[in-house]
Amino acid sequence: MPEMKKIHRQHRQHIHWKIEEDEKLRRLAIKYDKRKWKNIAAEMGTRDAKQCRERYFGHLEDGIDKHPLSKEEEALILKFRETGNGWARIAAIVNDTFKTKRTANQVKNNYNQRLLEILES
Repeated sequence: MPEMKKIHRQHRQHIHWKIEEDEKLRRLAIKYDKRKWKNIAAEMGTRDAKQCRERYFGHLEDGIDKHPLSKEEEALILKFRETGNGWARIAAIVNDTFKTKRTANQVKNNYNQRLLEILES
């Protein structure tokens, strides 16, 4: 039986976003109406479409509330996570309830941090 070769996926080195990249990404997102992420990535030249889309919607989009979550928001996250809802749905519930703009990633990270604190105590 022939020996199977392992296929190694190439991992990209984690490179932090520079201020200049964020500014360029904002301009391009407006130019392409927050669509056509492949075109945006091509003009960026340093990032792929997924990286650009996630950076924009997770960090740069106007109105994202970056303050720590309130105890009330955390309680609502815990309540709805127990029902099996996904992070995007929970973020939408938090945003509707508290008239804020939290990303699904913020909600997920907060939940995981709280869970870690509980397990460590």
